[in-house]
Amino acid sequence: MRLFIGYKAWKEEEYLLNRMTFDDLVKAYVTYPAIQVYALILLTALIIGIVTIQSIPLFLLAFLVGALIFPIAWYITHRFILHGSWMYKTPWLAGFWKRVHYDHHRYPNDLSVLFGGLHTTLPPILLIAGPVGWLIGGLPCAAAAIVGTVMMTMYTEFLHAGEHLAFEPKSKFWKDIKKRHLAHHFHNENGNYGIAEFFWDKSFGTFYAESTDRERSPTARNLGYTDEMAQKYPWVKELTDAEPGARKEMRNRGAAS
Repeated sequence: MRLFIGYKAWKEEEYLLNRMTFDDLVKAYVTYPAIQVYALILLTALIIGIVTIQSIPLFLLAFLVGALIFPIAWYITHRFILHGSWMYKTPWLAGFWKRVHYDHHRYPNDLSVLFGGLHTTLPPILLIAGPVGWLIGGLPCAAAAIVGTVMMTMYTEFLHAGEHLAFEPKSKFWKDIKKRHLAHHFHNENGNYGIAEFFWDKSFGTFYAESTDRERSPTARNLGYTDEMAQKYPWVKELTDAEPGARKEMRNRGAAS
C-alpha cells in the first residue's frame, strides 16, 4: 500500500462507505492527505511541547483544554453555521457550504465529502487552541493544546467515517454514537449534532436517544435546500448540475444499499 498518494490520486479512488470493509476504511483514512498533515502537526507540536516544557501539570491541563475545545467548537459550527440557511443564500459561500456539509447529507456514503479539508479545520486549531494554550503557559502549553485538539480531530474523523460504514460495531459506545448520528442524517437533522460525544447536545436540549423521541423531518437529507429554495438561491443547484457524470454515477452507486 502506497502511503503518500496526494489528494488527486486519493480522490480518484471510489470510496463508498456502504461498499467498504473496515480494512478499506483504515486504508482510506491513513492515506488521506489531511490526516497525514494532522499527524505531522501533532508530532511537531508534541516535540516542541516536550522540549520546551516548564510545568508538567500546566502542560497536561493545556492538552486537556485543547481536547475539550474540539467538541464545543464542532457543536457550535455544526448547529449554527452548517445547518443554517444563510450560507446557501450567499453566492460566494454557497459552494463552500455545498462541499462542507450539504453534499455529506445528500451523499452520506461518499467518503470524499465526509472527511474535512485543511482549509476548514486548521484555522480553528491554530487560531483557537494555540492562543488558549499560550495563555495557560506560553509556548509549551500552546503546543500541548494544539496536540489535544488535533488528536480529537483525528479521532472524530475516524469514528465519523465508521458511523457511516456498513458494519456493526462490537462496542456499545460505537453502536450508540452510530445510531444517534445516523438518526441525525436520516430522521431529524435538528438534533444530535455531536459525532463522538453528545455532551453539548444534552446540555442544550438537542439530544435524542431514540428516533421515536422526535418527529421525522422532511429536510434531513437536503438541510432545507428544497426545490423552492433552489429557485430563489440557485448557486448550489448549479454546482450540483455541473458535476461530472462519472461523479454522479459513483454517488448513485453509493445510494444503493
